[in-house]
Amino acid sequence: MFSLFWAVQIFATKLGFIAGASVLPFQIMLILFAALTLVVLLWRKTHVDLGNMFRDQPALFWKLFLANGIQSGLGTFLSIIGIALTATINAGFLVKMATVTTILFAWLLLGEKLSFRKIVVMFFMLLGAYLLTTKGQSLLPHVGDLFILGACVSWSLGNVLVRKTLRMQTVSADVVTMQKPMASILVFGVLISLVMFFPNLAANFANTQTSPTAYFPYAILSGILLALTWIYLYRTLSVSTASYMTLMSMMTPIMVSVLAMVFLGERFVGIQLVGAGMIVLSAAVIYLSDIAYT
Repeated sequence: MFSLFWAVQIFATKLGFIAGASVLPFQIMLILFAALTLVVLLWRKTHVDLGNMFRDQPALFWKLFLANGIQSGLGTFLSIIGIALTATINAGFLVKMATVTTILFAWLLLGEKLSFRKIVVMFFMLLGAYLLTTKGQSLLPHVGDLFILGACVSWSLGNVLVRKTLRMQTVSADVVTMQKPMASILVFGVLISLVMFFPNLAANFANTQTSPTAYFPYAILSGILLALTWIYLYRTLSVSTASYMTLMSMMTPIMVSVLAMVFLGERFVGIQLVGAGMIVLSAAVIYLSDIAYT
């Protein structure tokens, strides 16, 4: 279910930009609807524990708040910009680079093993991402691809920090998830304020002649799906290793690619297909070996 929710969320976000959405208004709508969805689904069962943690364990509360700000705030902010600026298929496959960044952060911060097989798999995933994003014709990927890669770093760091905290403390995964909209809204506010200090950049992200009603349904759908993705993410993270958590998204790039090719007419060129295949095969190796569990 995690892969399905995430894939459709990426696709719905791209449809919003195709419909004429600009980045900042769409980001604001998306995070507000994600927050509303979490309130409806989780507030009744989590608000007492969340309040108790804030009052009785402030250090724990703010550790998780920081991790959620990095993962769901900064990560979501960067990923939405990336989806707006790159092809849907690219976005779908590049999110799998979170496997590489998670393995690295899990090694650095959690002491999870960094075996030779993990290093080889990471190399092949990085090479696959290079071929996918540059078509083997340039040294650097496109700007939108870089934003997606930045989001992968943020997602991985935030998730590993949450996992590190949950290994030492007993906290309900839903309580941690309920923190996400609070942390995200704060981070979004800070980032949007910084963007406004650069008029040219702000104009590119916020100036649009399209009525919000044209992309409003996509913002609603994307926000709801984002909230569901968060719920399933942390419920799994609370009972698994950080490396295994990233494997839940193994089917995401395939689902996104099918949606993009069927409904948007996007296509691979040959070298991109090779790169995408390397990413999927590397994820399959992780899934079928004991790498995911160590």
